[in-house]
Amino acid sequence: MCICIFIIIIFLLLIQTVRYIFRRRSPIKYVDEADLSRFGNVSWPQQRIPRVIHQTYRTYDVPEIWNSTVQSVMKMNVGDFEYRRWSHSDMDAFVRQREPDFYRNTFVHYAYDMQRIDSFRYVLMYHIGGIYIDMDSACYRPLREFVATLEALDPSSPYLALFPAEDAFGVQTDFIAATPGHPIYKQFISQLPLFHHYFLIHHITILLSAGPLFATFQERFFRQTDQQVVRILKNKIYTTEFWKTNGGTWFGRDTLFILYIYYNSKRLLGYLIILAIWLAIFFIGIIIYRRWRSHCPKSLTMIQVNQYPLLKNSPLRLIRLKQKESRPE
Repeated sequence: MCICIFIIIIFLLLIQTVRYIFRRRSPIKYVDEADLSRFGNVSWPQQRIPRVIHQTYRTYDVPEIWNSTVQSVMKMNVGDFEYRRWSHSDMDAFVRQREPDFYRNTFVHYAYDMQRIDSFRYVLMYHIGGIYIDMDSACYRPLREFVATLEALDPSSPYLALFPAEDAFGVQTDFIAATPGHPIYKQFISQLPLFHHYFLIHHITILLSAGPLFATFQERFFRQTDQQVVRILKNKIYTTEFWKTNGGTWFGRDTLFILYIYYNSKRLLGYLIILAIWLAIFFIGIIIYRRWRSHCPKSLTMIQVNQYPLLKNSPLRLIRLKQKESRPE
């Protein structure tokens, strides 16, 4: 009993320790629909976020599968933003020039291109700023409305950043906006070498070493002030104002398996509950049967049989008589 109480106490302390370590360092500051409606079309004299849209790909050519999203982004924001596309060789040269220590010790040692692409966007936001959006993403709303809202909500802050909220937990990085030099991206770059590990499977390694999970932890650990603000675009706005085409070029079999579980979680949970009920019935039946066997007499005498007329011609009686006859005198 004492051991069970001790284990429970240790377990509760462990939970509280984990919650304390991963607690938010600052309250969440959201961008909601009311903010966009109020400030989206307001022009502020002091523009702090550079009006430039960044996208990345292996070469300068746009894959046919993403042509619709890329063209949508360019047409929707023509005249308001400069557009720049970065090839892999551009990314390599940029990181080597701007962050030589990170480039030499971590960037070139990444096992997957997706890790370099993810980490590049953090270096890009820190040194140039503006807006980064994945090639498989597009928007129904001009991006200037998001930028203008950020600048209006915190008019005196020199450092602004925006991340979309993930539907389940944390933040996403397929659309981000920031002023150059924001301290959160300096923190990102400084922490990337610490997360440069292989985390058992390909999918988790991508997400946690430099992807959205890495960004989620860094955003939670970042301490905001009035001079360095990070805002979160509510997921409902992000899912209604942005649209996607086929992406996931870095997906492996483990990713497809994880996504299948995620999108079919309710059905799979129902199957597991049914399986658990059947297993419970099965093991309860085994326990009842074993207890019944342990209380059954191993042999019946003729007197005991005669006391129960139903057992006189039963197979059990015949078996016992045969066993008795076969024993040596």
